Amino acid sequence: MSDTSQKKDLTKYVKDYAVYPSTVVDQDLTIEEALAYLRHKKIEDKIIYIYVVDKEQKLKGVVPTRSLLLKDPSARIYEVMQTSVVCLHGNQSLRDAMEFLESYRLLALPVVDEEKRFIGVIDVDMYLDESYEVVNARRQFDIFQMIGVYLEEGKTVSVFQSYKRRMPWIFCNMIGGIACAIISRIYEHVLAQVLLLAMFIPLVLTLSESISMQSMTQSLELTHGKHKLRYLFYRIFRESNVVAIIAISCGVIVGCLSLFWGEGVLPALTISVGISISVYITAFIGSLVPVIIHSRSLDPKVASGPVVLMFADVITTLIYLSLATWWLI
Repeated sequence: MSDTSQKKDLTKYVKDYAVYPSTVVDQDLTIEEALAYLRHKKIEDKIIYIYVVDKEQKLKGVVPTRSLLLKDPSARIYEVMQTSVVCLHGNQSLRDAMEFLESYRLLALPVVDEEKRFIGVIDVDMYLDESYEVVNARRQFDIFQMIGVYLEEGKTVSVFQSYKRRMPWIFCNMIGGIACAIISRIYEHVLAQVLLLAMFIPLVLTLSESISMQSMTQSLELTHGKHKLRYLFYRIFRESNVVAIIAISCGVIVGCLSLFWGEGVLPALTISVGISISVYITAFIGSLVPVIIHSRSLDPKVASGPVVLMFADVITTLIYLSLATWWLI
């Protein structure tokens, strides 16, 4: 941040910055009474959401403007309000608020206390600059941590400390490489008989690594903020559908190209199916690893990259050569 003195402290509680809006109505009012109440207040601010509370000022829901205009004026607010509301707790930080606004694509977030009493709202316009900087700083931080490197490491720690932090994750790649070498030695007879398979191993591994890292990056976004289990499963299922199409496409394209080497249809089919299966499985693992690591209260940004790459190399090599042995030998 260029001028930290003018920026809000993002570690502070949202309750200290929440603003009580003018658009708060009681759940027992009729639509006609609620409209009259809002008109009487002569609201000059921009209306984003209309919040509903009970007699104890506990947040009960929000009322879409469309409902106020189109529903029966005699209907009660609680009959037309939406009860599913994403909200912040007063003891969460402003950084949490920025991440929630980004994750849920909302213009404002209601803030409640421990007893769910309505405190106010955090408006996206109030923190637009802070949100931009938080998101970009976080993404820059994530990129470095995905490969096992801390962003501030080069500025604050000694050479030996930097070595100690990075080397454990390099061991993941070394272990994966050694495992791949062992698997290749076990299946050396099929590689010796069908040279085409050995020629395509680098490409097969590259595809699995690249696509699994893409899926891992998608899942890393899920570890920011709090998401319901149902939403997590939906995002992973959606990613698996996308990966299935990508895996089949890659398999078909590479399999067709391998026909130009004149080794026949069966080796080409082996390469095609091997790529499709290994890419799909490793990408699915790439989606799960950050979520699993996060669920164990560990930092997924540091561990996910090396772990996913290790699994991608080992599983791809095993599937590719096992399938070739089964079909070609």
